[in-house]
Amino acid sequence: MIDKHNTNTLEIKGLVKTIFEVKHFKNVFQKREILLLTEEQYPQKIIIEFIQDKVKILDFVVEGDRIKVFINLKGRKWISSDGTEKYFNSIQGWKIEKLESESEGEGEGEGEGEGESESESEGEGESESEGEGESESEGESEAEEKPLTPKKGEGLEDFPF
Repeated sequence: MIDKHNTNTLEIKGLVKTIFEVKHFKNVFQKREILLLTEEQYPQKIIIEFIQDKVKILDFVVEGDRIKVFINLKGRKWISSDGTEKYFNSIQGWKIEKLESESEGEGEGEGEGEGESESESEGEGESESEGEGESESEGESEAEEKPLTPKKGEGLEDFPF
């Protein structure tokens, strides 16, 4: 999902299903992953990794939390010993905002700002008051949550797998 205020920012909303332990590599690199169940018509289980100093962001998150994760998509090439090239993608989180649970948001006012400051910030001073945290029953939120369908000739059939 692309943030409507800044087209360069990607975010994923969902329910934290699992928080994995920190993994250390060669004493200089660390990463920690979470399993997030997305909030959309067809929910997906997505692994999001937090690396280096961003690992500590997950200290404020517990399984069962509804969160919004700001992410970057990363890709890299790997060449096997027999010369075969493979490409891998990863989803790296850099900021988390806690959201109200579904039951808390129903029947109450706009719960904006509650618990959202519990994560590391990158100095992104964007306002969250324009539609974020509102009830899912409002038309604008529903339109954002619908999955995009590829146009003819732009689907998965174009990929070599």
